Amino acid sequence: MEGIQSTPPRGALSRKKAPSVTQRWVSRAILATLAIIAGGVFVAQSRFDPGQWQAQSHESAPPANAPTAEAPTEVPGLRPMGPPETYDAATLSDKIDGKAELYLAAGFERLECQRFALADNPASWLERFVYTMNAPAGAFAVYSQQRRPQAQPLTLAADAYQAANGLFLVQGVHYLEVIGSEASETLQARMIDLARTFIQAHPVAQSAADERALFPKEGLAADSIALTSANAFGFERLDRIFTADYAADGHRAMAFLSRRASAQEAADLAGAYADYLLTYGGQRVQAPEGAPPVTVIAILDQYEIVFQRGDLLAGVHEANDLAYGLALATKLYANPGATP
Repeated sequence: MEGIQSTPPRGALSRKKAPSVTQRWVSRAILATLAIIAGGVFVAQSRFDPGQWQAQSHESAPPANAPTAEAPTEVPGLRPMGPPETYDAATLSDKIDGKAELYLAAGFERLECQRFALADNPASWLERFVYTMNAPAGAFAVYSQQRRPQAQPLTLAADAYQAANGLFLVQGVHYLEVIGSEASETLQARMIDLARTFIQAHPVAQSAADERALFPKEGLAADSIALTSANAFGFERLDRIFTADYAADGHRAMAFLSRRASAQEAADLAGAYADYLLTYGGQRVQAPEGAPPVTVIAILDQYEIVFQRGDLLAGVHEANDLAYGLALATKLYANPGATP
């Protein structure tokens, strides 16, 4: 429409009030502050170390209700190289990648590890690993499954040995490893001192005998008793299974025992394991007259024998001779210790 203007009237812009000197200085100060913050962020990002952040997160104090080993750090002849690092179930694989599942299946709760250097030779050092499990059986399980070759028994604890550049033992719910940077007599002596200090700081009451005491002694391979926490013999229902190796006259077999919650549970599990073997090609074998009430299955040119007595599930695994396997199963069955 004629007479209507689409732009501001002449002189309107010129009538806007110019910013004061104070306003201009405030604006400049805000811009300077923002520039300083941006620069600080850039510097922090350039110095960021993911490993350092990860270590700090592991070293943070555990929750108030979390179990703690409270491992002593003052040992004559050793100097801590840094504070302890702690790991829980969610972060364990960060420290022992590839082995975490073994510990988790055995009731892992917490790992505390710390390095120590020789006070008079800082180039030589050792690292202590304290695994806290939810029960002593779990500590023994990982101890037995991780056994190193050429083990030399130690009298520090009921279950303890030294091998090459390492020391390993069970103390109650704790599984302890001490690994040295080298295999030297000096380091081995300090390992023993460190382990002894830990044991003294964590006394345990004498525990009741477990299934290990029920294995026959004749033919038992030394230091072969182990505890499998889960999936024993490839069967997912077989958990908490103690095993022991036997050999004589060219024959070999593995005996196994597990105390269950009730006789009914032991019987059900024995039947389920037999069915599992049959599913994978096993064939039933008639036990000879006079043998205890056992189920015998031939599979892959070997023999599996399983039975239940009271609350005990027991049997023989991978016997290469039927007569030898049955003789071992008979000894297991005759051993006292089952609860009706």
